[in-house]
Amino acid sequence: MQQLNSYRFYELGAKLHSLFCPTTQNRIADMFTPLTEAQALLDGFIKGENFALEGSKADATRLLNKISGVFNRYFIDPSTKQLTTPTGEDRVDGHEMSMILNLIEKFEHALAAELNRAPTYAAGKYGIYSTYDLAENAEKVFSDNLRLVIPATSQNEFKDAGRALAFGLGTAAAIHMLRAIEIMLKLYYESFTGSAAAKSERNYAMYVKKLAALADEEDKQPRPDKRVVQMLAQIKDHYRNPLLQPEATVSVEEATQLFGMASALISLMAEHVGAKPKGESKNGSKATAGASPLSDEEEDLYDFRMSQAG
Repeated sequence: MQQLNSYRFYELGAKLHSLFCPTTQNRIADMFTPLTEAQALLDGFIKGENFALEGSKADATRLLNKISGVFNRYFIDPSTKQLTTPTGEDRVDGHEMSMILNLIEKFEHALAAELNRAPTYAAGKYGIYSTYDLAENAEKVFSDNLRLVIPATSQNEFKDAGRALAFGLGTAAAIHMLRAIEIMLKLYYESFTGSAAAKSERNYAMYVKKLAALADEEDKQPRPDKRVVQMLAQIKDHYRNPLLQPEATVSVEEATQLFGMASALISLMAEHVGAKPKGESKNGSKATAGASPLSDEEEDLYDFRMSQAG
């Protein structure tokens, strides 16, 4: 997904029509800047730097070739191929300018038809979150220090959640947020147990159950935060398990609420993981907190499946 700079369209039109500015009267000495600027902008559009032209690309290319031909005729020495600086009151040939104007009109008609069906949309603000930050920087809801602890896969899921929310896709946003939580949950769980759970026990419900048991062991320090366990249980009951049903949906308003809850929960888990001394775990084995990606096998465990409900 690429952010569209809509001002570039206005700028392109302005530069193309500046070729016919009445103050220059097509005087060759005054046409250097208008011709070079029009060429540069048009070339950028043809190369897809701002918007990938399709139906209007052929007309844009013909227009660029004509403008380049006029520029080369008056500003490039044919024998030395070096740039020249014309002076005096000589004018660009009127027929040449008429041909450029005709090509501009054809390009404008083709571009208008293309933009009329182009997939460009205006996405509104959701809650206190700006559209740009949701679409491009959702993971920055976490502080710099916490992003050093939160796994990269979890941050990527949260970023995808922000993009889905920006475009009003509540259910998709919720699923990405739940995946981000569960990936961070794995790291949080292992920071207290010192090892990964058995393959048959690697699911959300089992992690929450075992963390709740560890949180009740008063003679054990450090222990999981009961607030974290409660938030994990609430999200499981109110969001995760219902979404295992194929007919379930999440509204944008609900997804916006979950966005705040998920960011708070992941931040709490990351704070606790980051606060533990490096290498320290419940049983003394080495535990690493960091933004390491999941293996393909582990990634499969974070898909929503009915067998993981509970």
